[in-house]
Amino acid sequence: MADSEPILFRRVFGSLRPVTPAAEEWLAALPAHAVRIEAKNIKGNTKRIALYWICLKKACELLSDAVEGTLNRKALHRWLKREEGLAHPIKSKKTGEVIDWDYESIAFENMPEHQRSEFITAALERISRRLGCDVTTLEDEARADFGEAA
Repeated sequence: MADSEPILFRRVFGSLRPVTPAAEEWLAALPAHAVRIEAKNIKGNTKRIALYWICLKKACELLSDAVEGTLNRKALHRWLKREEGLAHPIKSKKTGEVIDWDYESIAFENMPEHQRSEFITAALERISRRLGCDVTTLEDEARADFGEAA
């Protein structure tokens, strides 16, 4: 199963408040009439997973001028998986050329918590170096944008 950004909400005074950027986008796309929503638990440390995706959103905003084209959270996530060795190349047997990358070979939900934690730590450190800031600063900025649940 491919990694997908979780749509996370938290309960505040009897209503749901978006925690992740995907939750904000999902909420904005809801129609004006009543909809059915199913709540599901996700594996792993949800606060840490949410912080990861929020930091990716922040990094995309800050790095948008440094790249040609559009840098989105999915593209940045895939680059981080490649850089951290969690995506495997799909190579031509004939030429050895890398045709594409298998990003689904190791999904977040299939990782043990310690491996997911190590990946997130390394990914946030890599993003921070790219931005030229301390990882704590990146995390604090993300928390400021999305509240204490991050």
